[in-house]
Order: sequence, then C-alpha cells, then structure tokens
Amino acid sequence: MKEERIWKQEKSWGHENMGEVIEIGKAVTQIKIGDMVCLPFNIGCGHCQNCESGFTGYCLKLNPGFAGAAYGFAGMGPYSGGQAEFLRVPYGDFNCLKLPEDASEKENDYVMLSDILPTGYHATELAGVKPGDSVVIYGAGPVGLMAAHSASIKGASKIMVVDNHADRLKLAEELGAIAIDFSKAPAVDQVLELTDGKGADRGCECVGYQCCDKHGEEHSNITMNELVMAVKATGSIGVVGVFVPKDPKSKETLQKLGHMDFDFGNFWMKGQRIATGQANVKSYNRQLCTLISAGKATPSKIISHEISLDEAPDAYKHFDDRDKGWTKVILKPGKNAKTATKTK
Repeated sequence: MKEERIWKQEKSWGHENMGEVIEIGKAVTQIKIGDMVCLPFNIGCGHCQNCESGFTGYCLKLNPGFAGAAYGFAGMGPYSGGQAEFLRVPYGDFNCLKLPEDASEKENDYVMLSDILPTGYHATELAGVKPGDSVVIYGAGPVGLMAAHSASIKGASKIMVVDNHADRLKLAEELGAIAIDFSKAPAVDQVLELTDGKGADRGCECVGYQCCDKHGEEHSNITMNELVMAVKATGSIGVVGVFVPKDPKSKETLQKLGHMDFDFGNFWMKGQRIATGQANVKSYNRQLCTLISAGKATPSKIISHEISLDEAPDAYKHFDDRDKGWTKVILKPGKNAKTATKTK
C-alpha cells in the first residue's frame, strides 16, 4: 500500500523541506502526528533495487522511465516543490527523518539535512576525502560551503575553496577554509602554490554546467578542467554540481547537447578518478543529524536571510543575481513579512 502523509511545513527552500506532521495515512506506522521531520529532496519508495542498495536518489519506481524522483525538480516526476504551507509526502515512513527533541531550537541546522549538507558531504565521499587530505572545492555557494564544512568534520588538513564572490569566500574562511579568489589570480596557480606544486589530494565540483569565467561568461567545462589541473596525479574528484543532458539555450554548441570539451588526456595521464551524481540523502541524513544534535555540525552558519513565503520571488531574484550578502535563504511559510529577518 502506498504510504502518504500531510504535514504542516515550517520551513523550506526549494525542495529542502522540514515541518510538523499534522495528518498521516493508514499505512503509516512509524511517524506520528506532532513529529518534527525533515525530508530528503529526493523521494524513494524504499523497496526497489536501487533504494534497497542505498541509492535512494535513483529510485526506480516513483518516476517511471527515469531513475530518480524529487520535489520540485525538472524531469524528476510530478512532485510539487515544498515552498508551501502544506506538503504531501509519499512513502512517509521511509522518507521522513524524525528529528530529535531539540528540533525547534536547531531548526535552521536541521532543515539543511534535506539537501545541501548531505550533498556537500556526498561531494567529499565521492572524492574519497580522508583525514589528513588536502581538498580543493570549486564553488562557494551553499553546497560548496557544506562540502568545506564536511571536509573539516572528516579531518582534512587543508581545505581550499575557489570562487570570486567575496561574501561567499568570507563564509568559507569562517568554516576554516582557505579562500581562493579566481578573479585575482588563476585558481590553479594558487592551489599549486599552496600544495608545493603537487596539487590537492582531492577535488570537489560544486558549481555545475553554469560555471562562469572571471568575466561572468558561462563555459560549462571550466571547473572540470581546472580540477584536473589542480588535483594531484592519482587524486580523485567528486562532482555534485548539476550537469544536464541538454541545454538548448546555451551559447556553446557542445553544451546544447549536454557535452563538454573535457581534458581527458591529462585526466588519463594523471591517473585520476571521477565519481558523480546527486546525493542519496538517506545514506547520510541520520548520521549528519546526530552530528548537528551533538554540536559537531552547524550548517546554519551560512544562512543570510529568513523570510516569509510571500517574499520568495524577490529572494529568488537576489540569489540568482548573486547579489552581495544573499548566500542562503530560508523560507518560513505561515510567517508574515514583519517577522522575517536578515540574519547576516
């Protein structure tokens, strides 16, 4: 029987959903009314081969003809996004993560369990980050910052974050990383200087196909090719930035087809490895939840604005334009604009 529940949503951004359960379906047995829960952005059935293998981001059942379903994500099923006061959750017992008793106190941390914290952590897992490693992360957006936070939690010895937005790089430094501003000098040169010419042990791509050069022009291959140069021979690269099968509006001929001019020759000669894909959130969210509860993970540090649902369209514009100070936005359905605040 298909499990469903409806719950009142307290917070969301995109498909990052957290809230209080207010109604449950007949098949629901583990989650109760009144529970505070957080949902993975990807939706799994819990029973298909991929879900049972831990690949819940690639569920074979909930989006027929495609491996993977998600809230409010193009091509990933008919599921609406979570920017609403109420949300229906399929297969609720499987998808809901019940939060600890400090859920209200640390709600700004726990809401990050839905996407960006597990995705940042996933980048470090794909890259194979181990204690003592040096790590270079391309992108100081929310996911890149969470990759830096995750690398720190894992015991990386040196964490370098590449971007050209001063406010985001400042947050990276506050998380213990070395800021690398590619608008001031080539990022690869800076990484090599910081690693005695060897390159970083591990690299994380947290930007995706819309990466830009210092002039703001999109070139989908910049971060991937620079990572090949910035990561040492035999090093490994984890890619969580979104790359799409087709991008018809791109100015690049290859990117229109979802392709790129990739430096495979140097990649092969250096004996590097690449792993890719969206995070299977359920593989990480319970452990990361425990780290938050214990005070070992504090993803809320990057939040810049807490706003009402009505203010979302304006916030989208600020974020898309990379306006200064708009680093991470939390929406609070049910709260009016008067109670919304800028936190940084």
